Amino acid sequence: MPDETQTLPRDDALPRTLAEFSAHFADEACCAGVLRRWKYGGAFRCPRCGHDAAWHIESRRTDECRRCGAQTSLTAGTVMHKSPKPLRLWFLAMYLFVSSKQGISAAQLGADLGVSYPTAWAWLHKLRSAVGLRSTTQLRGVVEFDDTWEGGLHEGHTGRPKVSEKKALVGAAVELSTAKRGFGRVRLGSLRDGSAPTYDEFFREHIAPGSTLLTDDWRSYRIPARSAGFDHVATNVSKCDREAHEVLPGVHRVFSLLHRVLLTTHQGAVSTKHLPAYLAEFEFRFNRRKSSNRGLLFQRLLSCAVLRSPPTYDDLTGGEPAYRRRKRSKPVAA
Repeated sequence: MPDETQTLPRDDALPRTLAEFSAHFADEACCAGVLRRWKYGGAFRCPRCGHDAAWHIESRRTDECRRCGAQTSLTAGTVMHKSPKPLRLWFLAMYLFVSSKQGISAAQLGADLGVSYPTAWAWLHKLRSAVGLRSTTQLRGVVEFDDTWEGGLHEGHTGRPKVSEKKALVGAAVELSTAKRGFGRVRLGSLRDGSAPTYDEFFREHIAPGSTLLTDDWRSYRIPARSAGFDHVATNVSKCDREAHEVLPGVHRVFSLLHRVLLTTHQGAVSTKHLPAYLAEFEFRFNRRKSSNRGLLFQRLLSCAVLRSPPTYDDLTGGEPAYRRRKRSKPVAA
């Protein structure tokens, strides 16, 4: 899986607008050709004998090896696995997925594509699962870290409440830009609790040793920060003359944007079960916020989508019908 620093192969023309996208992917044959290049790294390769030539059976969306006759589905092992919908519709869903800075809801995607709400909801989760398993690199240099609660705190509550079905603890690390004013990459994670071992796992996975870690003075940060080899700078917000958002401006900006996306785009109806997938989408989008070429973002998403076998609809819902799942869902309100 390509990481964020890797140069990806590029098509000759990258569609920058929806009109250019429609012209670039005008039919199924064009979409199949692009998908084949990305799936096989430039040319067909038979999974049985390794031969590099095949006949494409368009009606069945399969490639038949010219040497051994083995038939391979073009969408097998991708997020489009076993989907009867046209490739062009899937490609359009991917483009719409990356074309908005605030994301797109299942209701809006279903209306734009002319598909049912359950189909649009499942497609979005399959795309989130693809970007959620992409390879990433650790943050380096000066990094801010803090956590927040999706679901809100009880009035008058102090400290960290327990994670529950209606309340989720989210950790965020933000890389500060040293070249100019601003923020770099972000890493987000849904934390199981507010204990030191949990923070230790997050720090070791997402932040490189030797980095300078800026946090508040919460006691559970101290031991993990030292054991991970960070230069830890902890600020007691209650005893200084600055507000929390002034001490850690980067991470609080990220939390503000995250709350806005969950409340506006998704209407606060994000369950704790699926929250990690929404965090992965937000992270993917935030780390590419400065890109002006939506076609390049589409290619980045496609590169993840062709290497990821998606969860099934039953995996996502537990086999529960869509109308019942919508009634029983327990949203996490930002």
